[in-house]
Amino acid sequence: MSDLDPVPPGVTEVRTTYDPLAGTTTQVRRETRSGGAAWWVVGLIVVVAILVGAFLLNQRNAASANDQALAAATDQGRTQAAAQDAQNAADLAQTNAAASVQAQSAAQTNAAQMSAAQAAADRSAAEAAAGRAAASADQAGRAPAAPARDAQAGGDQPQ
Repeated sequence: MSDLDPVPPGVTEVRTTYDPLAGTTTQVRRETRSGGAAWWVVGLIVVVAILVGAFLLNQRNAASANDQALAAATDQGRTQAAAQDAQNAADLAQTNAAASVQAQSAAQTNAAQMSAAQAAADRSAAEAAAGRAAASADQAGRAPAAPARDAQAGGDQPQ
């Protein structure tokens, strides 16, 4: 029965008709009963809906557990990557420090060599100046000057 049907289920409907030609009255009785099968179908649909809802809720919770495991694995991967990056940075810093020490040592050695070369050049220049002074003194008829000998003995003193 529909919602628009004025006769509720389980009601007896009586229809009376009068035939004016024959002068007779006819009564028709009709009893309507609600069908029990409809309630069984509705009950079955409700049970199926409850089972489907429970299944979907369990699947969502299982997916949440999988999502949590995936998130934990991702966090662990990030942590491992950060540790590896830190180790690589430490290795690079150690390599750079060793290269810096080696470069500093080479610079000190180079500076020492340059200093020794400069001292040798200064000594050669002083000896040459002393030689010129001696030659000038010989030409002038006098003995070489004492400061020239000091320059030869000292080596590093400029003139």
